[in-house]
Amino acid sequence: MWDDLSVPTDSARLHAVFDLAMRIGEGLLTNGAAASEVTATVLRVTSSSGLRNVSVQVTFNEVTISYLADESATPFTRVRSAGERTQDFARLAAFEDISHQYLSGELPLDEARHRAAAIPQRQPLYRLVLVVAGFAVMGGAAALSFGAGSLVVVAATLAAGLLIAAAELLARWSIPPFYSQALGGLVAVAAAIGVSAIDPTENSSIVVVSCLIVQLAGLSSISAVQDAVTGWYITAAGRMLETLMLTVGIVVGVRAGLLAAEAIGADISVTASMPLSITTALVVLISGLGMGLGYGVGTQTPPRLLLMAALVAAGSGLVSHLIAGTLHDRTVAVGVAAFLTGLVATALADRVRAPSLAFVMAGVIPLVPGSRIYRGLLGLQDDLSVGISELLEAAQIAIAIAAGVVLGQLISSRIMPYFRRSGIAYTPAISSPFTTMRRRRLSLGTRSMRRRRGTAVIEPSTMTGEMTALSPALFEDADLLDDLEPPADLVDRDRGERRDEDEEVP
Repeated sequence: MWDDLSVPTDSARLHAVFDLAMRIGEGLLTNGAAASEVTATVLRVTSSSGLRNVSVQVTFNEVTISYLADESATPFTRVRSAGERTQDFARLAAFEDISHQYLSGELPLDEARHRAAAIPQRQPLYRLVLVVAGFAVMGGAAALSFGAGSLVVVAATLAAGLLIAAAELLARWSIPPFYSQALGGLVAVAAAIGVSAIDPTENSSIVVVSCLIVQLAGLSSISAVQDAVTGWYITAAGRMLETLMLTVGIVVGVRAGLLAAEAIGADISVTASMPLSITTALVVLISGLGMGLGYGVGTQTPPRLLLMAALVAAGSGLVSHLIAGTLHDRTVAVGVAAFLTGLVATALADRVRAPSLAFVMAGVIPLVPGSRIYRGLLGLQDDLSVGISELLEAAQIAIAIAAGVVLGQLISSRIMPYFRRSGIAYTPAISSPFTTMRRRRLSLGTRSMRRRRGTAVIEPSTMTGEMTALSPALFEDADLLDDLEPPADLVDRDRGERRDEDEEVP
């Protein structure tokens, strides 16, 4: 069986396959996909093109692909640097659509390359005015979730829109995001001071908390933790450092604003709370819908996915509110809500053929510990120990969010092959860099399961250096998968290598 598979040695075709794989890999990495997903997708493209012995390396801003035809051949390697990272889920969905259609044989190689090359030149799905308006609505909805009055909601809406517009302007001037984050924190505190001056009885601090949620929603902490727990440490370290620096930028801006507020005697301390009740649960549900819709528009989520993203956000916020109100433990509440978000988002994304990241990021917005961070910054002015304690609590919640989401994604990606109707997974399962044949069977399913189901789930990626060369013909006849096993000598060699690897592990 393996000998019958054609392995392209033609130089022009090899360059074409690599060009497609690298464009897709760069597009996924640029738009926030985790390193495991980028690697798996690239390997699926090369594998389905008939290439074996393919190695993929993904770092924070670079994709490297190497191909070795045989032991006597010269390795063929290409490196492509990723562009500036953005949150554009429409482009992310377009790249995933191309890879899926190419794997299924619906899209020829040349057409797939043409479409992949055209995606970065596309006009944004929503104009800048709509993007600013979307994040503004998100800020107002976040304020509503804390029980804010009409004045505070309006102020939070305007402040969120202003800080996003300022960030876009600074980005066009090629000013690093650190400074736009700092400016955003300063704008948030200035808006809170304005509310306090208009009506001192209003809880103006909610404006700052809402703006913090808007600024923190775009950070890559989820992907960073996913990369870390799945073994992609270099990319994880880069993303964590980026998240840390952007968070420090927010802290600098907010601290500067707080010093100014203290100098003029403005009271913007945190006093609001949302006790558990039917009314507050309804408010949290409505605010979750608003945050999900606003974030979806702000991140270029396709219109057909907006409502689903909003529902995921609303459900996540409601679950967190109910558990926190019952157990009085915010960390546990957000951890459970994040786990359910990852579980639902992965299954929903595969069902509707959409990037799971769009649903995941929308779902974690109501869980962002904006109030904890703000309390910590306030505490640093009065009592250093109290401030540090609050910031550590915020860090704990952030870790619970990221770890819960990733766990939900991992479990869902392992369960989905047993229920998926289509033959090819839309998004490859989250996996570690070194995956055995046993892990491959987790994606494909056992032979008995495939016979019982009548159709196969095709996942042409073993996440190893030696790739199974899957031709497009395999997608037409699921019964051929029963023969998709390496020769006995390769199996024995693989077992020997595995034993050696196991013996080296202490």
